[in-house]
Amino acid sequence: MDKKILKLYQLVDGYCYNSDSLFLAYFAQSFLKNDISLLDVGCGSGVIGLLCARSIVKLRLVMIDSDEHCAFLSKLNAWCMGLRAGVICGDFLDFETTEKFDIIVSNPPFYRKEAIKSMNEKRARARNEEFLPFEKMCKHVKRILKPRGSFVFCYDAKESDRVFYALKEVGLNAEFARFIHPRIEKEANVLMCKASIGTHSQLRILPPLFTHNSTSQKDSTDEVRSIYRWAKTYSIKVASEDIDLKYQSEDFNLLKY
Repeated sequence: MDKKILKLYQLVDGYCYNSDSLFLAYFAQSFLKNDISLLDVGCGSGVIGLLCARSIVKLRLVMIDSDEHCAFLSKLNAWCMGLRAGVICGDFLDFETTEKFDIIVSNPPFYRKEAIKSMNEKRARARNEEFLPFEKMCKHVKRILKPRGSFVFCYDAKESDRVFYALKEVGLNAEFARFIHPRIEKEANVLMCKASIGTHSQLRILPPLFTHNSTSQKDSTDEVRSIYRWAKTYSIKVASEDIDLKYQSEDFNLLKY
């Protein structure tokens, strides 16, 4: 699919994708191949799944989000991209399906329950782990992956020990990990990981991704600039109150669980 600019409608009054989503999509695309199925969990505007679909011509994309407005916009964004993606509105932990997926990708909520919650319910659900506990998420991921399927995700780097333990407990073998650092002298703040079923390979720690050269937020590293050029996203903000969820057509019919 042509790497044209990906224009994404997203909520001005909800959680908006950030650089972590772009880094994760770039990390995930190296593991993709034709004729696979991919599920984007907590898809938001659909940015990760749609970037993956843009990279691979023959990819069956399904996206799920518990927020009705986000699910609607991810369906709209797929349609604007010329892609017929399946979009489900519902809680991932309640999602039951006979279909098994080759890859599940997610930028899940990972702020601890002790963290101060946003007064905005949409942002709180997208950020706080209590709405999708990682251990429960891993168990459900395992259930709906194919026998040699993979889980590609990012998480708080400070939770890495817990992350690797949770993966192992459910039978997911961590194969690749890459840490994101705000600067070369700073500790990692995000972990990106690929874990798979039915493999016994040793964990490969990839070179770190440094996002900035200095304290200036405009001083991105060469690699980060190259990722932004690859992603080529453009955000269009809309308010949830302006979205007519009653609009139903064949293209915008959402499945609900």
